Amino acid sequence: MLDQATLLIPVPMHRTKLWRRRYNQAALLAHGLSRRSGVPVLADGLERRRATRPLARLSAKERQREIADTIVVRAGRKKRIEGQAVLLVDDVLTTGATASVCTGALLKAGALSVDILVAARTCKGDEQDVPYPEE
Repeated sequence: MLDQATLLIPVPMHRTKLWRRRYNQAALLAHGLSRRSGVPVLADGLERRRATRPLARLSAKERQREIADTIVVRAGRKKRIEGQAVLLVDDVLTTGATASVCTGALLKAGALSVDILVAARTCKGDEQDVPYPEE
């Protein structure tokens, strides 16, 4: 995926959560990948417009409702995203709700393609809505 990517974009955190935590693990992963691959990072390409409640204990449908319309391309970044093969970077993929919203925003902004790279995938459960590759 890194060979095909022309731009790395981490999944964003809401500014209040980022302020409390002091780091965005997805951004740290993206910067590490950039150092190793040479693919540039647009760390602020996406923005969470509003804080969401913690998604960890929500079902797939609840997550989708909670995250819908909360992530957008940051003002002034559309031109940087247009025509790019984006690699969206996140730490954990559970249901795919956040990745789906991010992907939609990037494609709407003119990204040529969006692939998703995550450090971990949660265990399959009844609430999962993203199929595993073997399915």
